[in-house]
Amino acid sequence: MKVLQYGIIATLQLLLLVIDIAINTASEHFRSSVLILLVLYIVQDVALVLALIILFLVFFNTYVFRAGLVSLLIRKFIATIVVTLIYLALCLALHVWAMKLRWGKDKDFYIWDAGKDGFLILYVCQRAGSVLYYFFYKRTTLRLGDPNYYKDSAWLRRHVNN
Repeated sequence: MKVLQYGIIATLQLLLLVIDIAINTASEHFRSSVLILLVLYIVQDVALVLALIILFLVFFNTYVFRAGLVSLLIRKFIATIVVTLIYLALCLALHVWAMKLRWGKDKDFYIWDAGKDGFLILYVCQRAGSVLYYFFYKRTTLRLGDPNYYKDSAWLRRHVNN
């Protein structure tokens, strides 16, 4: 992959992370407007799906993938794939539950009242999962910048022979 091409893709991937961080940070600020919150949640979920699609497109662009060594890519990046899918599921569950609790209520409705312990647990798990997602996704973005993934090399031959 050319340096300019990698730079553009890496910038896009990091921009999607920043969008996710911004929405996680600001979503409670917009709790009084259910419609704005719905739009933010949709943007966040679409950004997560786009991040996953871009990740797989970068995988498909590697020499390792074109050489048919998909198992090597999966071994190297399984943690990122699993964490991203779990985080996407946590976000979707949290967004659906939050909208279900807030929809049709007045803007002074307090979502954290007693009796919603399951929602609090899901909220904490989603926020904790976001930290793992940011770490693994950023690490994978940077690791995929390694030129060894885009050409035949001694590194690749060592992994094939093992």
